[in-house]
Amino acid sequence: HCMSSELIHRLHFAFTITFHYLFPQLTMGLGLLIVVLKSVAIRAGSEQDREQWDRAARFWGRILAINFVFGVVTGIPMEFEFGTNWARFSQVSGGVIGQPLAMEGVFSFFLESAFLGLFLYGEKRISKWMHWFSAVMVFVGSWISGFFIIVTDAWMQHPVAFDRLPNGQFEVLSFWQLLMNPWALLQYAHNMTGAVVTGSFVMAAVGALYL
Repeated sequence: HCMSSELIHRLHFAFTITFHYLFPQLTMGLGLLIVVLKSVAIRAGSEQDREQWDRAARFWGRILAINFVFGVVTGIPMEFEFGTNWARFSQVSGGVIGQPLAMEGVFSFFLESAFLGLFLYGEKRISKWMHWFSAVMVFVGSWISGFFIIVTDAWMQHPVAFDRLPNGQFEVLSFWQLLMNPWALLQYAHNMTGAVVTGSFVMAAVGALYL
């Protein structure tokens, strides 16, 4: 009974996290590519060229926004599943994994969402440099978000900087060692490279379809 229950929990969590991850993977890749589009637009010589690149940035900004929304909607149940599917694990390790997860929500998620709103709705109200800066902040926010999530996962694969309390719970000994986990740095490089490849393929494919 215990084995079958654990298998169901694993399948449930695997479905949620796989479906969720389709969206941030593309969002993080597009975040960088939109910065490239806006940078080319600013450097464009003629007004016509600038508008062409700005139009491309606006188009992909809307695609990024849709993916961002779906990422949030599918990511929230995943957070709850830590407590429902893996209640004992969360109780024991919450003092460690709770910190980067909370920082992802408080810092990077709100940074990304605030500047995404500015990027989507503020183009006519702010300067071209501020609009470019908002695109950069969306990119930075999404990539910091990815880092905190990967730090959490990396600690599960390769635990560092922790101690076991008398009650059985884990505590963090060094937050910086937790962030600089060698496993996390390798995972992060692999993950963000994959995100840029994903964004590039989607952008190229949609461009080819329109062409």
